Amino acid sequence: MRPSPSARLLRGALTAGLALGLSATALSSPARAADGAARCPQGVVCVFSQPLYQGDMLVVRSPMLSLGSWDNRIRSFVNNQSGVDAVCFYPEPGLDPEGSLFLYNSASFDESQYPGLDKTVSSVDIGPEADDSCGFESRYPMVYGDLRSRPAPLPATGAFGDINHDGYADVLARNRFGQLWSTRRQVGGGWNSMRDLAAAGDLTGDGKGDLLATDTAGVLWTYPGNGRGWFGSRVKVGGGWQVMNELVGAGDMNSDKRADLIARDTAGKLWLYPGDGKGRFGARKLIGTGGWNGHAELMGLGDVTGDGLPDLVAHAPATYDWEGHRYLRVYPGTGDGRLRAPVELGQLRPSSFVF
Repeated sequence: MRPSPSARLLRGALTAGLALGLSATALSSPARAADGAARCPQGVVCVFSQPLYQGDMLVVRSPMLSLGSWDNRIRSFVNNQSGVDAVCFYPEPGLDPEGSLFLYNSASFDESQYPGLDKTVSSVDIGPEADDSCGFESRYPMVYGDLRSRPAPLPATGAFGDINHDGYADVLARNRFGQLWSTRRQVGGGWNSMRDLAAAGDLTGDGKGDLLATDTAGVLWTYPGNGRGWFGSRVKVGGGWQVMNELVGAGDMNSDKRADLIARDTAGKLWLYPGDGKGRFGARKLIGTGGWNGHAELMGLGDVTGDGLPDLVAHAPATYDWEGHRYLRVYPGTGDGRLRAPVELGQLRPSSFVF
């Protein structure tokens, strides 16, 4: 029996409605997620839990000192950073330089020149600084050139700067992550809470080099050295130091056999704070009446001039503007807390500051 015209119309309407419904469903359903490397956005680095950019994906937008649940999970990565910057992979957390390796091009570790990275990465560094500092340099202070032991017995002025009693002057450096490093050794973390740091020689009178630091509240702290390259529990010196924009541990500036502190205030004046041998300071003395804010950096490096007296070294403005160069200038100490007229040591680019 043939269907009636009304039935045919009803069936046609239902068919059309079903077709429209299917079309609408197809148009409104989410697009299938891109597979593999295509999932990674531009301008970032992406790491994957499986080879060939498969499995779970983590987007890395800045350096990661630890990877949490991704620790030892990375098996491949995509480098979509802007510019030509490497990705630095570390087998230890905290960007520990031991064993770090860098790659420029996206890779599956098991098929790369570094298969040992497969499931062994614990921290990742990216960006221009990672490109400059990965691998043989990393983010810790480096000392270049031949090192020679100091003569023995070591005079007090010569001992300045040796925080681990090995006969060498040492370097302390704080990186952008708040990590404090003594050459090739991480001292600790959280140091970005400090406005300024200064290696100050033996402030406490125990024969070991100490560290001074001011926090964001303007409190000055002494961190007593333990003679092995790091520090004991800090001791509060006092408050109000937010008026100072530079601290300089310069050694025994007034020849009383105690380490002293030089500080520059925001008005550009230079002050000497004589140490008391117990980690604190006596009444301050004005040693620079003004203009010291014109120096980009100040540093106490012990006896630079060879006269047995500690000196002050500065990045000083050049007498003429040529590609932004500055002078490295030394202000010889007088032995009674004052400074003599400066001597030019050389010229350097701002990108080559040595402290």
